[in-house]
Amino acid sequence: MKTYCLEKKKLIIQFILYLLLSIYASFLHAAVGKPLPIKEVIVGVNHMHKKALQKHSIYQPYTTFLGMPIKKWLYQWGNHHFNLEKIKNDCAAIEATYGYRIRKASNKKEKIKLMATRDKAIKRKENLAKNGNRLMRMGEKPLYYDPIYVHHNEKIFLNYLHSKGYLDAEIITKTDLKKSSIRVTYSIKPKNLYKIISTRLQASDQAIDTLLANHSNESLIKIGDPYGYQNFVNEQERIINLLSDNGYFEFNEQYVHFIADRSDGDHTIAVTTVVDLPDPKMAYHKTKIGRIVVDLTTQQDHASSITCVLTKVCQGLYFLVPSDGYPLDDIAAKIPLRPGDLYNKSKILETYERLHRIATFGSIAILPKIEGDELVIYIHAKPDERIRFQIEIGGQCVNLNLNKLRPAIKLNPIIKRVGGLGILQIEASVALREDFVTQRFHRNITYGLRGKFTTPCFILFLSRKTNLMVEKFNPTTTMAIDYSFTKNPVYSSKKIDAGLNYDWYSKHVLYQCSPFKVTFDYPQVLDNSKTNQSHIKLPSFLTSMGCILTIRAATPTLYFNPLVSYRWMVSIDIEHGGLYEHLFLMKKILPKEIQLYKYLKIEMGYRHAFDLTAYTTLVYQAKLGAVKGYKATDKVPLDKQYTIGGYGSVRAWDRGVVGPGLYESEENNNEIQKGDLLLLGNIELRRKLIGYLEGAIFLDIGNTWKLGKDAPLKMKFKFHKFYKAFAVGGGFGLRLNLYNIFILCGDLAFPLYRPSGSKLQKLKPIFNLNIGYPF
Repeated sequence: MKTYCLEKKKLIIQFILYLLLSIYASFLHAAVGKPLPIKEVIVGVNHMHKKALQKHSIYQPYTTFLGMPIKKWLYQWGNHHFNLEKIKNDCAAIEATYGYRIRKASNKKEKIKLMATRDKAIKRKENLAKNGNRLMRMGEKPLYYDPIYVHHNEKIFLNYLHSKGYLDAEIITKTDLKKSSIRVTYSIKPKNLYKIISTRLQASDQAIDTLLANHSNESLIKIGDPYGYQNFVNEQERIINLLSDNGYFEFNEQYVHFIADRSDGDHTIAVTTVVDLPDPKMAYHKTKIGRIVVDLTTQQDHASSITCVLTKVCQGLYFLVPSDGYPLDDIAAKIPLRPGDLYNKSKILETYERLHRIATFGSIAILPKIEGDELVIYIHAKPDERIRFQIEIGGQCVNLNLNKLRPAIKLNPIIKRVGGLGILQIEASVALREDFVTQRFHRNITYGLRGKFTTPCFILFLSRKTNLMVEKFNPTTTMAIDYSFTKNPVYSSKKIDAGLNYDWYSKHVLYQCSPFKVTFDYPQVLDNSKTNQSHIKLPSFLTSMGCILTIRAATPTLYFNPLVSYRWMVSIDIEHGGLYEHLFLMKKILPKEIQLYKYLKIEMGYRHAFDLTAYTTLVYQAKLGAVKGYKATDKVPLDKQYTIGGYGSVRAWDRGVVGPGLYESEENNNEIQKGDLLLLGNIELRRKLIGYLEGAIFLDIGNTWKLGKDAPLKMKFKFHKFYKAFAVGGGFGLRLNLYNIFILCGDLAFPLYRPSGSKLQKLKPIFNLNIGYPF
């Protein structure tokens, strides 16, 4: 019995050993025959350097969403269905099929057509073999362990450390074979941080030496600072730009370099900035502009036998124009360059931006050339299309059952004309809206017609010298007039809006001034038996003026996409209404039934957007607004008051359902409520998912309050407990973003806290469907 037990134990031990050897052999086979994913660990540096090294590494982590590597799975799924041998067979079949058809073709034209079709089909298959199928292109190709890649990573990490001043850094790499991955540990020893002990300038020309010495306080290489490679790159660019702005035309990177004397004893570097001349044998002089040629013609103008290209001279500039209808004085005012001036690169860039702001040129190119003994600057500005049509389909959709769909269709013919130096935009729109009348909502169709003229000039009676000074601030003047007509079974309304706007900017600050705006609203009751006159707005006449001050984190230019035009922004808006009609005693001229207003409105807003990762952006905003009449008897226009709810506000409620204060409309009474004070905050986390699809998680908080003395108690603003009246909502959404040109957003918002404090079970989630980001 003992012998049997011993034999049994031996068999069990042998079986376990055999099993372990089998597992080890299969693991070894997997490690050798099948590539394993790599896991990198960086030790020896602080968090900031570790994050930067991980960013520079060849082995980038997979893009994840909610902790799931979706793009990796997509690639693996596509790779599972990818068959390279089948693609090669398809190419051979295409060759054979089309070869037979080409041989049987009856004429040469048919042969050429078949050959083109064959080549197109083969090229499509070759691209599929090279780049993979659609799932593979949408996903991320996994990187597996390769000793060559690890060696490259060591070089990349050392280059990064050297660029940060750790010139004697060392890296020791250790590779550990795990069960399902390979762990590579980079042990980094930064050692000593080298600092700049002295700086010296060495220029071949005395004038250049003097110029650089006068701007030495702007140098990016300073004594006592750690060595940084990027500082030297930026300093080289600064020197070249400084020389280019002071008449030195032919200078570039090859004429500016640095000599760094490294001392390993005290870990310091002595820097010498060397500026050589393009031709050391010749005395170098600053370059002056000889001629400036502005070409406003197209290839069709030169090719046409009817069009005669004219050469005009205006303010010392040569203009090539196809006709006499161009306002050459206005265009010349946009160009800060003049013959006889020293070459200035910054003014060339400014010229490009000023002409770009006109928005009537399809393409702009500025080419400085040396012709003979003079510098000639060619400005090619190709006129854009005269007429362009745009169609916009937008609106808002509320509730999942789509019972409050508010679509809007706009047709915009945009007329661009260089001769008029401006843009005329005519907008026709049709929109479905809802109005609350007689304790119920009435759907109506609103028709609108808008004319808007924008010109990059300051339209005022100013002297020529003043106009040239104003041009430095890139001014724009806009004149607009709107007409809208609304009709429902109870009443109709006609409304006219007109305004004059000026805007300009300087450095990081944008200014907008509206010296005159006028609004005339004329509602008319159609059936007195169906309505109560207290629910119908009276005919009104309103004039207003205002200004907006906006501070941005970056200088605003037309190169920024309007959808992502800000990273950080603070704005202050002040508007005053009722001045002109009271100033000019229009109250005595207008009929008695016309309602007049006199109010002051102030708004302040703050927005910030910053990238957490390459595909994740955090955006938040805060807004404060207040509007009040000058006296207790002065009324505030309903259009100037605030509402909470809807897209761009607290999305968990429909517009005007919640507020002011603790008030909340009943379920069967959806009257739009408005307040005089607004507090609003939004925060949203946006994440790119797959292709053009983006996801978002958001939280909204805000409310409105009444400021009048006769307002109900629960609608008034109380400083000691105003925070209890906030409406809070949150949710998630999906966005279809097509190259930041068209963005379709669908957000599902859930109420989290209602100002009235009642329970939330009766409130349903709100679905918002809209075009464009909410903020």
